[in-house]
Amino acid sequence: MNAPTQSSMPVNMATPTQENMDDEALAAWINQCLNAGHTIGYLHAQYLCKVFNLDDNAATLYTSDPEKKSKIALRKSARRGLLQQKEVSLATLSAAHSADPAWHLTSINQGDIAVLVDARLQSLGRAPGRGTPITQKTAWQVWADAGGRCMYTGCGKDLTSIPLYNKSARIGYLAHIVASDPNGPRGNATDSHRLSDNAENIMLMCDAHHRLIDCFAPTEYPADRLYEMRQAHRDLVHHYLDSLSFPRTKAITLHANLAQVPTYFNESDLIDAILDTGRAMLPKVDHHIRRCQRDDRRTPEFWVQYLSEHELDIQKLVNSFNDYHAAVIDELAVFPLHHIATMVLAGRIIGEARAVRVFQYHRQRGTWRWDLEATPQPAGAFNVDGLSQSQAKEALITIELTANLDEGALPANLAVEIDTGRMPWVRIRIHNPSGTCISHPDDLDQFRSVARRAINHVQDVMRASEVHLIAISPASSVFCFGQMLQAGHHPTYTIYDRASRDTPFCAAFSISGHDVTASAGTQVKTIMIR
Repeated sequence: MNAPTQSSMPVNMATPTQENMDDEALAAWINQCLNAGHTIGYLHAQYLCKVFNLDDNAATLYTSDPEKKSKIALRKSARRGLLQQKEVSLATLSAAHSADPAWHLTSINQGDIAVLVDARLQSLGRAPGRGTPITQKTAWQVWADAGGRCMYTGCGKDLTSIPLYNKSARIGYLAHIVASDPNGPRGNATDSHRLSDNAENIMLMCDAHHRLIDCFAPTEYPADRLYEMRQAHRDLVHHYLDSLSFPRTKAITLHANLAQVPTYFNESDLIDAILDTGRAMLPKVDHHIRRCQRDDRRTPEFWVQYLSEHELDIQKLVNSFNDYHAAVIDELAVFPLHHIATMVLAGRIIGEARAVRVFQYHRQRGTWRWDLEATPQPAGAFNVDGLSQSQAKEALITIELTANLDEGALPANLAVEIDTGRMPWVRIRIHNPSGTCISHPDDLDQFRSVARRAINHVQDVMRASEVHLIAISPASSVFCFGQMLQAGHHPTYTIYDRASRDTPFCAAFSISGHDVTASAGTQVKTIMIR
């Protein structure tokens, strides 16, 4: 191969837009070379094919997958004497990124193009070969194992409607792990024919990943790696299908973009969390009080505007639970990650009249799934103090599980009442506060027990008619606290919030036995919740 000198290089070089070219992209590149009068180098080794531009000093190789369209373009090149070829060993061609100047390429007749291309397609199992064709029974088994989805890890593309590959009804997306032809990818004389119609040796794949493992990067996908992919995908599909016999659970989310950070989870995240508890998620997740607006809680009117903006959402949450009494629903699964005040309100609306399973998002693990192998908090880890026997008109309850409350962040009016002893302060705490203090369902159960004791004591012993609530605590615990407020019977709870750690807490809204109210100056917004 004689490379041209720099002075003889054409000004406009035909350069592919991607490193790997499928049939259509390859045909377009060949035609581009033809229009520029460039000579094409065609290198082949069994199922592997790479092309390059002989008029390009760099002689960069591009992995290609020639079929019908590029076969026509290759014939045009051969007819004009602008096509040269060379057979190279598979190991050499696999490792090469540019053409070796020592390689001697020879011209090829247009009549030989079909033989060259078809031999490669046969080695890939895309043309009739010596291996046993895939039978309909085997094809159905592969489709069942795949659940109609691409089995390449992380893809999962829906392939429930794909074309047949050729007249012999061999479905093109059924990709052999060990090729049915000994000269094909991962093929060998011992196993290729023996496993050509074995479902365990065949993967359902989308077109892109089928080409990737067979044509563009076959050396990166040895048989062992593909067998592991297939088994993991099959096991996951079976795991999902087995969940059909589980008790049915309705998933509910309470999500908001917090601190300008979007909060979004795929439905599969929720499915996995529910499946781990031995339950099946009913179709369609109900997203309640979803907030994507700007999180500008520093403005005094924020919470009045908030209730106005979400009035219909709150009313929908109140009204929708009439439908959840249907016998087909065994329980609810709640995934809360919202403003503290909203989670208390939602818990109060949903209540404890039905079975509710609450989940906690674990940021470190990036999942809603409970770590059932985690060690639960020891007995007595959660505690409550400040349960005075004296009656008081008002009381402050703080939930301090993520961190201890900085008393300097208390609103001025509450701080004065606490300092003078006129207002009792009930503190629900844990020995070692942290963001992971609730990592197991048993932790949430222990918190519920302690929180219920605090709620009942403030209501029945202290006889408080108004309770101020500040929570520095995981979302699940805040929601559960709201659940324990009995509709129509609890004192008025004023929920406090703060926009950031450098601002004090301020009142968000108040929840009475019948409504929720926010106020700012002369502005007042009330929504009935019974």
